[in-house]
Amino acid sequence: MENSSFAALAEVLRLLTRLEIPHMVVGSFSCNAYAMPRSTKDADIVVDFGTEDFNRVTDELGPDFYVDRQMSFETITNSVRNVITYRPTKFDIELFRLSDDPHHQARFSRRRTESIPSADLVADIPTAEDVIIQKLRWQREKDVSDARNVIHAQLDNLDWDYLHRWTDQHGTTELLEQLRSEAI
Repeated sequence: MENSSFAALAEVLRLLTRLEIPHMVVGSFSCNAYAMPRSTKDADIVVDFGTEDFNRVTDELGPDFYVDRQMSFETITNSVRNVITYRPTKFDIELFRLSDDPHHQARFSRRRTESIPSADLVADIPTAEDVIIQKLRWQREKDVSDARNVIHAQLDNLDWDYLHRWTDQHGTTELLEQLRSEAI
C-alpha cells in the first residue's frame, strides 16, 4: 500500500480523535500489530457514534475523500458500515458502527493503544485475543490465516481462558485448537 494511503488513514484517525469519537482499528491492520504484516486494500475502523457524529466526520473531511452515505450491514454482528474512499489512491476506509453484539462490546472495551509498524501508526486496536476471536468468527480463508499468524506470534502471551470463553459461544473452539496445535 502506498504511503499516501497510510497518511489518509492517519488523517481519519486524527479527525476521530479530535472530535472525541471513540474508535479502534480492526481487520488486517490490527493483525499487523501482533504478527507478520500482510498487505491490504482497505482499513477497517469500529466507531462508537451515531448519525450526528457521522455527519460531523463527513463535514470535516477534505475534498480528497469521498464518503458513501449509503449504509450497509455487516451480517455476523449486524453492525452498520459506511465507506470513505481516499480519492488519490482509491483506498477505502470502512467505518463500522459499534453494535450490541456481546463480543463486539467486549473487544471495544478492551481496546488498547499499540504501534502498527507496517503503517507507521499508533492507534487503538483490539487485543490479540479479540483479533483472533473475530477472525475465527468470519472463517474466511484470509481471516483464518490471520488468526493462525497471530496465534503463532503471540502463543505464549495469549489468555486462553478468555479465548475459549468466546470461541465456545461462537462455535469456533475446534478451529482455535487446531490452529493452536499447529503453533506448538
